[in-house]
Amino acid sequence: MKLKSITFRCSTAQFERLESTLRATSADTRTAALSSALEEFLDFAEQQDSRALDLFALVDRVDHTGSGPTFAEQA
Repeated sequence: MKLKSITFRCSTAQFERLESTLRATSADTRTAALSSALEEFLDFAEQQDSRALDLFALVDRVDHTGSGPTFAEQA
């Protein structure tokens, strides 16, 4: 598999959350933390009861799952 780099900008709040995640987990790099988060989200989105949801319903479902901050609070 040929890998490609992706570069993106994030808000100060997102950057601070990422740095906090790095300190709290075993992830060695930002890339590892983001890759893990993406895999977990894709697993969530591929669940039978999530597949049929549109983007807004999926965001609402994520916001009401667990005790973490909402999408709006993290943006």
